[in-house]
Amino acid sequence: MGAIELRDRLSKFDMPLKNWSFIAKERASNFADVIKPDEINIIDFLEVHDEFYKIGGLIKDIYDNLHKGVAIVAIQKNRGSDYGLGGTRSLEKARLYLAMEPNCLKIIKGKNWTGVQNPNGLAIDFKLVQGCKFISESDWQR
Repeated sequence: MGAIELRDRLSKFDMPLKNWSFIAKERASNFADVIKPDEINIIDFLEVHDEFYKIGGLIKDIYDNLHKGVAIVAIQKNRGSDYGLGGTRSLEKARLYLAMEPNCLKIIKGKNWTGVQNPNGLAIDFKLVQGCKFISESDWQR
């Protein structure tokens, strides 16, 4: 998205625009080239229009440029599918893989989880307010 759209989206949060501290970079490809290896990187979204099988390679390129950092990568998916475009190829490098449908968030794969309960397959219902506020409407359930 462009600067104006980003500003409009951020203004909906309960935090003044002057308090946001990050450098946004507008691009549609070569995301691995701008990864900050030790920071939080958000890619909204990894845009692929054809050759969806290449998504796994694009995600691997991003992963390979990380050191201590984290990359949050959004990819489009077909409604009703647990996997983004590119299918299970998009799952390989992910440490946490979430799928969203209207009003529902599901943990498809959580790797390296701690605790007693395996989180894979858990889902929670939510309501989205102003496009940025998630309000839970259920407990986590299978």
